[in-house]
Amino acid sequence: MSTPRGFALSQMELRSFDRGFSTRCHVQKPDRYRLLEALPGDVQRITRGSGVSYVGASFAADSVVQDLGAFDRLLELDADQGLLTVEAGARIGDVQRFALARGWMLPVAPGHPQASIGGCIAADVHGKNPARDGTFRRHVEALELFDTARGWMVASADENPERFAACFAGFGVPGLIASATLRMVPAPAAYSLRNVAVASLVEAAEVLRTHAGAPMLYGWHDGRPAQFGRGVIRFGLEAQEKTRTSRNVAADLPGMIEPWSLCAWNRAGIGVMNRWIERRYRRNSSERVSVEAAMFPLNEARRYFAAFGKDGFVEAQWLLPHARYSEFVVALGEEVKRSRPRISLIASKLFDGDADGLAFDGKGIALAIQLPQPRHASQAAFIERMTELALAHQGRPNLIKESSLQADAARRGIPDFDAARERLRRFDPAGLQVSELTRRLSL
Repeated sequence: MSTPRGFALSQMELRSFDRGFSTRCHVQKPDRYRLLEALPGDVQRITRGSGVSYVGASFAADSVVQDLGAFDRLLELDADQGLLTVEAGARIGDVQRFALARGWMLPVAPGHPQASIGGCIAADVHGKNPARDGTFRRHVEALELFDTARGWMVASADENPERFAACFAGFGVPGLIASATLRMVPAPAAYSLRNVAVASLVEAAEVLRTHAGAPMLYGWHDGRPAQFGRGVIRFGLEAQEKTRTSRNVAADLPGMIEPWSLCAWNRAGIGVMNRWIERRYRRNSSERVSVEAAMFPLNEARRYFAAFGKDGFVEAQWLLPHARYSEFVVALGEEVKRSRPRISLIASKLFDGDADGLAFDGKGIALAIQLPQPRHASQAAFIERMTELALAHQGRPNLIKESSLQADAARRGIPDFDAARERLRRFDPAGLQVSELTRRLSL
């Protein structure tokens, strides 16, 4: 793209967290609101928070990337009502630490502590038990937005409600989110995490449903053919007293992990990792951990992500309706035995929401399946077959997770995809808000 004139830009190589996409971009790094306004109204753009999305959701080669890293202030706290107003560039980990120190917390947080609040809204992320707490939209009271045509505006359920709703899983299309007022809940002193061993993904679903009301609820599973689905369901109960034995949270996961020169997740490496998970969790029935440690388990995963190597990884995340889930996992297990892909890890979660727009929500069981070297022929072929299996069983894809997902699969997996796209584009009729994600999925 030609360099727009009249404001400062730098050129940077930007890359998705899964290393599936990278490109050189023009980046604006404003530190004043007037500099946000200075970008000419007809320039193609996209907003970037921390840049930790697995996919290219915050950059594109021919879009000006508006980096909101300087807009990270915590603006106002209503300690009586539990309302916290923050700028969109604030990191979720910093927000949680600030709130926890005052007896509050956000019940929904993604695994990466450096995810920005604006990114959490744009992706409508889920947390550690979406069946109980829903997605991020449930915990946002109001937004302040900048629209290139209309200027600054407030959006909430009462004021500009259609645009407010469109911002969640809107992937930046409805406009630049500048700040948000968040609705918090009282925080426990700690969590008592309990581990339930399961022999299969079908059994995992039963355990997840049994513990649907737990504040923390998710599973980790083996993806190898002979052990497919074997794993542990972790559910956390609130503890009212802190304890000296609580495991403290590790330092925040970096925004970009330096990869090892070679991929360690070959068959031997995956076997070693799954045996370690079994020793740590299946054989330890419970542990007491701090709220922050429970919220951000990825802080302990530096070597896991580095071990994918320079080729990166892909995470395919699908939400299967309860009625089709068991049939799907049986079919998936048969495909795994047939094609023997290298699956580094499978995670499971319970959902009990309503599918709306492009959001990853609904009623069912979600499986997140991570694979190394997704562009290798055998791995790519398995991803394609898994996608077809999920679609055949009415699976719903998580658009913010899988960088190999194409527009046709997204449209088939989200029944009202075209209607949701048209609702989004009413707020950006000129098509100025463009990222690799929105272009790849024809949003």
